[in-house]
Amino acid sequence: MNYYKTFLFVVITGLLFVGCSDDKKEDLSKQSAQPGMSSQTHKVVVKEILQANAYTYLLVDELGDEVWLAVTKRDNIEKGMTLYYDDAMEMTNFYSTDLDRTFESVLFVQTIGDQPLTVNPGMGGMMPHSNVKPEADANISIKPAEGGVTIAQLFENKKSYEGKSVKIRAKVVKVNLGIMGRNWIHIQDGTGDGSNYDLTVTSNDNARVGEVVVVEGFVTLDKDFGSGYKYDMILEDSKVIPEAAM
Repeated sequence: MNYYKTFLFVVITGLLFVGCSDDKKEDLSKQSAQPGMSSQTHKVVVKEILQANAYTYLLVDELGDEVWLAVTKRDNIEKGMTLYYDDAMEMTNFYSTDLDRTFESVLFVQTIGDQPLTVNPGMGGMMPHSNVKPEADANISIKPAEGGVTIAQLFENKKSYEGKSVKIRAKVVKVNLGIMGRNWIHIQDGTGDGSNYDLTVTSNDNARVGEVVVVEGFVTLDKDFGSGYKYDMILEDSKVIPEAAM
């Protein structure tokens, strides 16, 4: 009888384990099956943030598991945010001198953002949803920067600005962090040339949605990153300075 009970316990335990594994696989499958998301993308929710000199450490929840991530220094990540990442390298028993803390396990993440990431076969990396243009915000009305131009002026005379550095004062309406080694920032100033009211900016600087910034960058026309990601005009290698910091 004892042998029978032991055998039955082992069988039931095995079935429960298989069931849990299948549930976990199903959760992972659902996570990567979201529209536009790469099968390599992880979706997480930020629970805790630790700032160091060069890195930002994030305790995140991924399918019920707590995981520490390390990303290049970011000031615009907040608790409760949903983020997406792909490439990561695990370091075990990692000691941070800045924090004077040893992490049992931390994933150093290369690509992370607040939008699902899609694979671009031609680039061998992840592409942002930055070319999905936000709706025009009718409440935005920003005065031009001294010595700067408006978004309408830029689009109306884009050929004359090609390759030149311009300055624009505008409001941040969308941000994708750390995609292809840069941040992708959408700005609007309340002006426009027809449907051209939103300008995409690439930069190593951070920005928060809703803040007014002064952007200085180089105008590039007909920029094609491949896989359908083409911009009639984009501002590259930009400096982004929040007006509050000026």
